[in-house]
Amino acid sequence: MTDLPRLSPRNMSEEVYDILKDRIISKQFSPGERLHLGEIERQMNVSRTPLKEALNRLALQGLVEIRPSRGTFVSDPGPTEIAQSFDVRRVLEMYAVELLAERMTEQHLQQLREMVQELRTLTETEDWSQIYQEYVALDYRLHRLIMQLAGNEPLKRTWEEVNMHVQMARVRYRSAERELDLAQEEHEELLRAFEARNVAVLQQVMSHHLERAKQSLLRDLEAHA
Repeated sequence: MTDLPRLSPRNMSEEVYDILKDRIISKQFSPGERLHLGEIERQMNVSRTPLKEALNRLALQGLVEIRPSRGTFVSDPGPTEIAQSFDVRRVLEMYAVELLAERMTEQHLQQLREMVQELRTLTETEDWSQIYQEYVALDYRLHRLIMQLAGNEPLKRTWEEVNMHVQMARVRYRSAERELDLAQEEHEELLRAFEARNVAVLQQVMSHHLERAKQSLLRDLEAHA
């Protein structure tokens, strides 16, 4: 088992949740791996109560499976679950860009411009395999920023939960992105549409962006089958 940090009593359940979630998504806990709860308690200096609270939350999000009398296991979502998560995510983000276009400020635009520029700089690297994981993390931050700036907290929370399987699959099943140039073109199109406050174009680009990403990832899952 990967080494885990020791925690202080404050906000312990939340900290346990955050750490285990990150270890699951980043593949430090393998798909299907049984979690040894006693070892987690020892390494993190936590009691069973905050650990169980964190695991129940992870189970609700589909990141672990709690099997009575058998143990707690890291989930291994298949193509159907990944595709369905992408489809729900597309609906949420199409609504989010509509909300954001209506409340867009120059400060919001500048935040989006800076993040798109960071992504653009990464794609200028000749060997995409060297920057893929960094690109995935920054791409996630861009989409999370859009959800945050949309100003609807329940929408953002729902998106965070739905997006878990997508992030997990992107990290686990792809070592390099073949379509970073296409993804970046779509990010640039989104930025221009935000600058124009054009809701129809925003929704069209976002829908295409996520559908293309879904199909690309599903091909990778099929290759690993």
